[in-house]
This record gives sequence, structure tokens and C-alpha cells, in this order.
Amino acid sequence: MKKSYRSRITPKTPKILPKYSSREEILEILDTAKKDSRRNYLILLTLWRTGLRVSELVNLRKRDIKDGNIFVILGKGKKDRVIPLEKELDATWGFYLDGLKPKDRVFPMTDRNVRYIIKRYCDLHPHSFRHSFAVHTLKAGMNIRSLQKILGHVNLETTAEYLDVVGKDVKEDFDKVEW
Repeated sequence: MKKSYRSRITPKTPKILPKYSSREEILEILDTAKKDSRRNYLILLTLWRTGLRVSELVNLRKRDIKDGNIFVILGKGKKDRVIPLEKELDATWGFYLDGLKPKDRVFPMTDRNVRYIIKRYCDLHPHSFRHSFAVHTLKAGMNIRSLQKILGHVNLETTAEYLDVVGKDVKEDFDKVEW
């Protein structure tokens, strides 16, 4: 006996949406770090406002930060990309980079060191800062193609996963409206 078409369809596994923190949660983490260590504050602020991967952050050299941009050289997938810096972060970098030579690594540490710093201030996975960056920029109205370029995603579908998170938030916000 031939099986029906319906019985051959495998059920879809539920898509796991990226975990991210609210703006308020991130600001609280940053406030604590700022009181504790200028370097740690800059690390966390940079992760949140640029979407850099931890490996990209620890490989940054002074020469990679110029003209209001971070130039990621040979990021994941051996791709180069440019990440614009907003004014406050650019100014903070200016003070931190004084005294470094162009080839000097900005944070001479390992991925593990950065993970330890993050754990010192919060219980977030380092990639959560990247997810938070993506969600916050989309909520603020950033074009998804621009976000794709900043994050260094080859496929737009990878970046589009963040739209599902934003869509969920829109529904929750809409439900708060009293009619």
C-alpha cells in the first residue's frame, strides 16, 4: 500500500529566535562597567554598538579604527567589512587609542578574557551583544541590507532572522494599546 503524501511530510522544528537584551538592560550593564573599568566599559560598549564578534574585537588594531569607522579585516569567512561608529563611541575610542602604535592590538587579550569580562558584569553570552545590536538597530528603523553589511552576513536570510524578533516585539507593543 502506498503511503499518503501527508504522512511523508516531516514536521518543522520550531525556529529558535536570537536572544537579546533590552536597551535598558544593556545600559545598566554598561553603567556598572563604566564605574569599574574604562577598558571593560569600552569593550562592552563596542560589542553592543557595533555588532562585532568577540574574535573580531580581540584582533582589532589601532590602524583598523579611523575616520569614524572600524575596518574589520578578514572577519568570519575571511571577509572584510566596514562598521560605522556613532559619535559617542568614536570619541571614546579616540581617548583610548592615544599612545598605541598603528599595528598594536587595541585589547591584547584572548576571546576567553573577553568572555570573563562579560561574565563579571552580567550573565549573557558574548554573542548576545551582537544580537542586541541587530535587534536595536532594526527597531530604530535601520535598513536590513545595511545591517547585513555591518554584520557581515553573506545571506540576507541570516539577517532576516532578527526581523522575527522585532515582529514579536511589535505584537507585544501593539497589545499594550488600549482601544
